[in-house]
Formats: sequence, structure tokens, C-alpha cells
Amino acid sequence: MRKSSWLLVLLAGIFLMTGAGAAWAQQFDKVIAERQELMKGIGGASKALRSAADAAAVAASADKLAAAFAKINADTFPKGSADGSRSKPEIWEQWDDFTKAAKNAVTLAQAIATQARAGENTAELVKAFGKNACGSCHRPFRKPKKRS
Repeated sequence: MRKSSWLLVLLAGIFLMTGAGAAWAQQFDKVIAERQELMKGIGGASKALRSAADAAAVAASADKLAAAFAKINADTFPKGSADGSRSKPEIWEQWDDFTKAAKNAVTLAQAIATQARAGENTAELVKAFGKNACGSCHRPFRKPKKRS
């Protein structure tokens, strides 16, 4: 093959890889945006849980939390989707621990909802939820906010 042919093949390869890379990045942009919305929803439901005035509101907020935490999986955290987010690489390095923490949050939220529906006091469970659910994930798996 002549030099000009090799150059064309090389340029075509670079063009294809750049296009594929851009498409890959755009795919993660969408995943990260959806994941951030999920986390904002968890934050809102958690705040509503802490300020709920009655058992029905506690149960409703806990149900929302359980449903949201149940969505944390390989689709919301695909490998390679850390760039542009506060996700630490430890998520994928310690995947079993990460998913275990999400499942634990589901279980805790369901327990709160069950106790609220039974008319039992949920104050201690609600108080512990932030540390034992959200905190158990944020500390090891989320980068702190950048200070401006």
C-alpha cells in the first residue's frame, strides 16, 4: 500500500475512534444526569422523611426511598461513568460492598414504612437512616463537593 493509502486508513480510523469516543461520553452524560436526578430524589425523600408530621407521611417517604435505592445497579452506575460526577472509582473496585449498601438502604426504608404503618414509633429508625443508609454509601463512594 502506498503512503497516501495508509494515511487515509489512519485518518479514517482516528475519525471513527473519535466519533465512537464522543458517543460513549454522551452515553455516560445521560446516565450521569439520570443518576444525579435519582440522587436528588433520594435527598428530597430523605428530607421529607425527617420532617414528616404523621405516620402516613413517614410511610410514603420511606416507600419513595426504598423504590429509589432499589434503582441503584449496574444500569445507573455502569463502569466508566465516574468522569463528570462525584462517584469514586471505589464503586467499581468494591462493587459488592456498594450494591450491598444500596440494598441495606432499601431494607431500612422498608422497615421504617412497615413500622409507620403499624403505628409504631419510627423516630430512632429515621434518625439512624441518614447514617446507616445514605452515609454508608457517601463516605466510601462519593467525592466531596468541590469548593469554589
